[in-house]
Amino acid sequence: MKRVLSMLLLISVLIPFTYIFGIGGSGLQVGQSIFSVAESMSPTGIDNVSLTNGSFDGAYVLGGYLYVDIIPFIDIEIDANIRGNTYDINFENSLGPIDPISFAWASTDVYLTLRKKVFGLSVPFLAGAKLHAGGGFNTHKTTPLADIDMVTELLDGELADGNTDALSDKLVSYLEDHAIDATGFHIQTGLQLNILFLDTFLFYRHTFAENVVPGQDHFGSLNLRIGYGL
Repeated sequence: MKRVLSMLLLISVLIPFTYIFGIGGSGLQVGQSIFSVAESMSPTGIDNVSLTNGSFDGAYVLGGYLYVDIIPFIDIEIDANIRGNTYDINFENSLGPIDPISFAWASTDVYLTLRKKVFGLSVPFLAGAKLHAGGGFNTHKTTPLADIDMVTELLDGELADGNTDALSDKLVSYLEDHAIDATGFHIQTGLQLNILFLDTFLFYRHTFAENVVPGQDHFGSLNLRIGYGL
């Protein structure tokens, strides 16, 4: 989280410089990640004890971006994002089931991309459109899904008959403190539209990275950017 906040701060500081010198652009990025996580049950080996994570589809994306185009034939961009969705955690032992815990699956991501213009059209001093394609490197910090080992630790080893009254609060803190680091690569393609100083991107990105989306080693996302560009 600190890494993403620092990157967003850097982007906000650099906005005036990109505006003044005309070397690129920056702004806001939103999107929708495309994947499905199925319902899962952690085996316990103990009668009357069960842990089930509910399913969820995709994730919402919010972040910021910065790009420079001062290098001939290629542009460099960096974007930092937070993506997430919610799912229910259901736990039951000999004391009975607890109310479902609604928890957020979340990932903070940083993407570094090299992209090249494939095709472009322009109206001098007014508007322009470019089709881009590229790829690059990415890093992630992701909350894990709940599992039986976590619950066992939070109940001090008393899985079968431990007091679950405070399990919800403890589980949230545990998952936040045990985020998973991951790295990967990605490819992307999309359309950039410039009207005066308004800069808009619509692009699809496919990320190849393990330990980000549970049970998958790749996922897609459709993204929209709006910002300033010169």
